Amino acid sequence: MMSRHNAFTLIEILIAVMLTGMLASLALAPVVLTVRRVVETQQEYSDISALSRTMSFIAKDLASAMRLSSIVITVINHEALGGRDDDTLMVMSTSPTVQNLPAGTVVYKLAEGGILHNNIIPGLYRWIFPGKMPNVIKTDTLNAEYAQLVLPGVNEFCVEIPRGSHEDERQKEYRGPLPAGIYIKLGRHEDENSYENDNQNRHDELESVIVFP
Repeated sequence: MMSRHNAFTLIEILIAVMLTGMLASLALAPVVLTVRRVVETQQEYSDISALSRTMSFIAKDLASAMRLSSIVITVINHEALGGRDDDTLMVMSTSPTVQNLPAGTVVYKLAEGGILHNNIIPGLYRWIFPGKMPNVIKTDTLNAEYAQLVLPGVNEFCVEIPRGSHEDERQKEYRGPLPAGIYIKLGRHEDENSYENDNQNRHDELESVIVFP
């Protein structure tokens, strides 16, 4: 009488492999989600940190503003396509002396590349005009090739001067001595239409009120 050997068939082996794969997937799913969330959190923290450092950079120029000058701060209000703020900030400051330059005007403004300027990286730029007052500078003709790129990817720059006790009362245009404070908002949005869409299309945004002592 022939003895029958116990052995696994091909179907049984395939079923065992499939079940093992399913169990492994279920076990690794929480790990994958955790790792993904950590990466997203790190990216978000990195973006917010970049905006925060840029805000501190602007604050240093404002802290070095020449208080005795009759025209210290100039804010020019603009609005880009899609309703985004595209303002210009001009500060009569002593900060250029750090680069061994005479005190003068520091300008912050957004710049975008184009057909004629395809070498320009879109973002927030900083111009220095040693020995010049803000009222002699034509901001419409500024060339980003002669400026410092402060932070790439910024496509919203809002500057307003608070007035009165109510926080919503802000001047969108200003030209004069150093005010009590200044409101600044920096934004990074994924595309041109994201400003009008819901918050999940937004990349990053940071608002700050710089108060002068």
